[in-house]
Amino acid sequence: MADLATLAPAPAGQLSRLLPFLLRRRLLDVLWPTDAGERTTALVLLATMIAYGAGFGTLLNHSDSLHETADFLPKLLVGLNAAWLASALLVDFMPSLRPVARVVPEHFPLSARWNVSAAFLLDLITLRRMLVVATLLVAMAIAPRHALVPGFSLLLVLGATVFSFNLRLLVALRRWRHPLMLAHLASLGLMLWWLAHPEASYNTALGVGMAGLPWLLGVVQLYWLGPYFSARYLPDEAVPAATPTASSQLLARLSPEHRAYFRKVWVLLLMGVIIKVVILGLTRLGLEDNGKLKTQSFFYLALAPMVGFTYTNNNLFGFMRTLAANEVQRLGLTRRVLVLYLRLVLPVVVLDCLLTAVFLAFFPRTFWPLLGLLPLSACALTSLGLWGSLYQAKPVLKVVNFGNKKNASTLMSFATIATAAALYFLPWWWARITLATIVTASAYWPIQAVLRNDGDLRRRLWRGIGA
Repeated sequence: MADLATLAPAPAGQLSRLLPFLLRRRLLDVLWPTDAGERTTALVLLATMIAYGAGFGTLLNHSDSLHETADFLPKLLVGLNAAWLASALLVDFMPSLRPVARVVPEHFPLSARWNVSAAFLLDLITLRRMLVVATLLVAMAIAPRHALVPGFSLLLVLGATVFSFNLRLLVALRRWRHPLMLAHLASLGLMLWWLAHPEASYNTALGVGMAGLPWLLGVVQLYWLGPYFSARYLPDEAVPAATPTASSQLLARLSPEHRAYFRKVWVLLLMGVIIKVVILGLTRLGLEDNGKLKTQSFFYLALAPMVGFTYTNNNLFGFMRTLAANEVQRLGLTRRVLVLYLRLVLPVVVLDCLLTAVFLAFFPRTFWPLLGLLPLSACALTSLGLWGSLYQAKPVLKVVNFGNKKNASTLMSFATIATAAALYFLPWWWARITLATIVTASAYWPIQAVLRNDGDLRRRLWRGIGA
């Protein structure tokens, strides 16, 4: 049984002051970061998603007059809802569980239930979720007669968020066999059933149940297990014993820098491989009878060696902080820093391109000319990765981190995605080659700064990696 201090409600004055302060800080961190590059990227993404919402609302307004949308719109809605549901869940559960932690330290005179409620509200505010909610709200405002369509999508996103938090709270409390675990899984099954039967006569009633059940279970869980969300009842993390495995024996054959690199980022690199395989596999299975793509939206994401840069190699020296700090402290910026970057990045890029080439061999021959994009994108993204690793370095506190404080610069990730998209969607090969050449040649400036041991860059890198 939980102790009385844990069960006691928080003082009204403290609650009224602290929670708005935490929520305001969280909103500012998400929508108005202190870094100018992060802030610009967040605003650009928000403006883009608002434009998407306006387009979605306009499409709904004209859905009755356009015969082409009769078959296309239901499939589009199912695809969008499935993508939003998968996004809400994958961010919290892949490749590892995003933990639920107390908002304030244990000695604060605030109840455990207050900590659960505050942790949920802060968990709710993320940039990805704000973008999706803004898109759907704009669509509802543009198409009020069809507001139920984006409205149910909004309820699905919020329901998935509550389901994710409920399940992760059970995991944090180590209540694997708790009866609420089955209830949460049943609520997820209800969401999937609603997605799979969009034309059913009971779809509206099922949508209401799908949206409300996670919230009801969350309230039950708050009053049932909320008092145990304290240090007295939260289990300690056990440190696993190090045992030699086949993978560690394989790593022992590598050079010290490669061994440190792969031990640090193997999860992120594996995620990149999985994303590439899934996108290319689904694209191949979803080709039309004439061998053409049904949509161009995601194919370029897997074609270029992009995920490895957005997750890891745009901040290589942040991940390899010890090696980079040792080089900078002993010798300053020398060609050894450039050699370290190339020795770690180039093998990953080459293997990524080879995997893409193998998959393209199973596509129709009309896709084979896209093999020419592999060296162009590899050179351009490697150049951008050097820029990011030197000038936009960030300290890495947690390798797998999908929160607002990401392990790579959002500005450099946006530049990487934009370059890969431009190389794919440009219709002329001479334009693609010109763009790749310009981006690759831009590495001349950071290379020269490293070779002359530029003091400003040296101090910027030292501060950036948190040495």
